[in-house]
Amino acid sequence: MSSMITDFFQYDFLLYALLGTIFLALTCGLISPLIIARKNAFMGAAISHSTLLGLAISMSLFEAAQALPLFVSTLLITIFLTLFLAYSTFRQKLPNDSMIGIFYTSTMALGIIIHTLFAKDQSDLLSFLFGNILLLTVEDLYLSFGILLITALVILIPLKKWLFLTFDEEGAITSGIKAQIYHYTFFVLLAFLIVTSIKLAGTVLVETLLLVPGFFALKFSKNIVQTFVVSTIFSTVMAIIGIVLANAFGLPSGATLAVVLFTALVISLFIKRVYNLLR
Repeated sequence: MSSMITDFFQYDFLLYALLGTIFLALTCGLISPLIIARKNAFMGAAISHSTLLGLAISMSLFEAAQALPLFVSTLLITIFLTLFLAYSTFRQKLPNDSMIGIFYTSTMALGIIIHTLFAKDQSDLLSFLFGNILLLTVEDLYLSFGILLITALVILIPLKKWLFLTFDEEGAITSGIKAQIYHYTFFVLLAFLIVTSIKLAGTVLVETLLLVPGFFALKFSKNIVQTFVVSTIFSTVMAIIGIVLANAFGLPSGATLAVVLFTALVISLFIKRVYNLLR
């Protein structure tokens, strides 16, 4: 058991994976309650899957070894797509899920076609889709830590305004809060977070980290402050367990993180259900 932990301090790539996991989990723990409360779960999926289109275009322009150009290109394309989605869903008369569904499937399908036809390296897409801890570098850690700081500042400083917009958008707009700015900011923040987490969790599996902690916290917390604390702690602890298990058993990091989070959620809900029945 001890070797499962000490391995992370003996090998640089495992230490990078551990630190990257912690930074990502803390960031997702902070933003996850807002995603759930704002009913943006499907939105997160749309953005994460649209990253596939950004990746496909970027991998058609750059080699997989060109990490910085690949990252910047993917980020810029994803932000552009995200802004289009944000514009298309802001206070529209049609149900948002219609536009999100169209966006979700179209960008993913186009990404697969572009990658098949033009990608310079056909073998690397799975690593980006499902995560690969061996790809993490010191620069990735700087990016992850930077996103954590930005997310903390953007979410926590104007937290009351976020909550006001979440639970009473009309009242918030009437009181002078610029809902459109917050709407676009939230989407761009998600895009940054998803693109920087590609190597660790992958574009497909990062959604679990974005959704499960907030859902868990809203189920088990008694007030707003506790919700964000519980979400962050749950996300971080489960993510660390996931990365340790992935290393111990030679499992894919992103998939293991997703399964551990989901399993912990199911067990917690079951225990809560049994406890309520026995009261």
